[in-house]
Amino acid sequence: MNAIDSTGTDKPTVVPAPAPVKRRSSLSPTLADRIAERDGLLPVWIRCPKSGPEHFSGFSRSKLYELAGDEKIRSVSIREPGQVRGTRLFHLGSILEFVVRCEEEANASTAGTEERAES
Repeated sequence: MNAIDSTGTDKPTVVPAPAPVKRRSSLSPTLADRIAERDGLLPVWIRCPKSGPEHFSGFSRSKLYELAGDEKIRSVSIREPGQVRGTRLFHLGSILEFVVRCEEEANASTAGTEERAES
């Protein structure tokens, strides 16, 4: 769009850029921490499978519930007040940490067995 000035020449109209809009952060500090927990493309919380092994860890539904009951992994039940049923979620990071702990314990016991065999 062009405008005509007082001399009668055609000049382009300059439209000022809009001022930047200040936005409040809608994320609470704890939510930002939860988002930072994500390890690349891995989710923070997972649901247990209806059948077969869980995709990321290979654990069955019953094993996930067993580990959560023994407090070896983190889990939470999401349920509306007054409802009998809800959704149980399992913390994927705690599941993977549990697997690493089991691996370290297995390696430590194997190393101890080898030391005794050499003596």
